[in-house]
Amino acid sequence: MNTNLVVDGDQDRIKALVECMLFIDYPVQLTILNHNMDDFITNIKSRLLCENFDVSIDDDNADYHDFDGFMYLYPFPEDDLDDKEDIVNFLSPYLDQFRTALNLAIKGGFSGKILINGYYDEILNYFATKFSGKDPNTVISTGLLGKTLLLKHLLRRYFNISLSDINVSVVGNQSTNLITWSRAYIGQSPILSYLANPNNLFSTEIFAKAEEILSQNHFDEVVQMKAILMILDAIFMEKPCLASVGHVVNFHDEVTAVSEPVMLNHTGMVSTVELVLSDKENHIYLESKQEVIDIINLIVEGSREQNE
Repeated sequence: MNTNLVVDGDQDRIKALVECMLFIDYPVQLTILNHNMDDFITNIKSRLLCENFDVSIDDDNADYHDFDGFMYLYPFPEDDLDDKEDIVNFLSPYLDQFRTALNLAIKGGFSGKILINGYYDEILNYFATKFSGKDPNTVISTGLLGKTLLLKHLLRRYFNISLSDINVSVVGNQSTNLITWSRAYIGQSPILSYLANPNNLFSTEIFAKAEEILSQNHFDEVVQMKAILMILDAIFMEKPCLASVGHVVNFHDEVTAVSEPVMLNHTGMVSTVELVLSDKENHIYLESKQEVIDIINLIVEGSREQNE
C-alpha cells in the first residue's frame, strides 16, 4: 500500500516535486491542496507510465486521517538576505499560508509527519511545532541537508571513496552555518588526520572548496528535491539514515531551531547525543541558535503589532 502524502505551498515548488516523483515513479499517492494547479495535473500524460506514483488535486472532501505526511514547500529568495528584518518580511506571508493549511489539516484529523522545505525553514519548523501541538520529533525541515549532501559528494570525489564512508555535517541555519570538521570522519579516522599526514597526497585546499559550497546560497531545485526524497525515504520507505535536518532544540531557557545531525526512521526524528565541537565551531553554532531566536521574536512582535 502506497504512502499517502498531502502537499501545499508554492506552485512552482510543488510542480518540481511532482515532476521528480513522476520521473522515478516514487511509490506515493500525492494529494495537492493548491487548487490553482488543477490544469497542470490534468494535463500530465506521463502519469500513465507510472505504476507506483499517482497525484491528484484535493476535492475539498479529503479525509486528513488518511494522510501519512503533510508537506509544505515555499520559495527561496533570488538573492540571499542578510538583514533579519528582510528575512522576516520574506518569510511572513508563507508562514501565514502554512499556518492556515496546517491548522486545517490538524482540525481535519491529521496525525502524521510534517515536512517543510524552503528558505530558512528552521523558522517555520519552530512555529509548526508551536501551533500544531505535535510531537517535535514528527516535525522536520530539510534545513541544511542540501548543503550537507553537496559537501559529502565533494569529499567522496576528492578522497575517491564510498559515500557511506564519509561522516560530516553542515550545522546551524541558513545564514549562519559551519562544517563540523572536528567531528568529520572517513570510516573510523578523523578527516583532519588524513590531511595532516605528510605521507598522504591530500591537501588542505579541500577546506576552501568545501567552504565555497557554504558560501553559495543560490537555489538549486535538484539539490532540494534530493534532500526531500532522502527524508521521505527514511520515514516512509524503511531507509533510516543520519541527516542534518532542521528541528527545535532547547537553548538556555528558550526554544530555538537549527539544523544538526539526527537519526531519521519510521517514527520520525530521533535526537542523537549532543554535538561536541571545537571552541571556534561551538561559538558559531551557538550564534546560529541565537540568531533564530532573534528572528522568531521579530515575527512574534510584528504579529502583535498587527493585532493591536
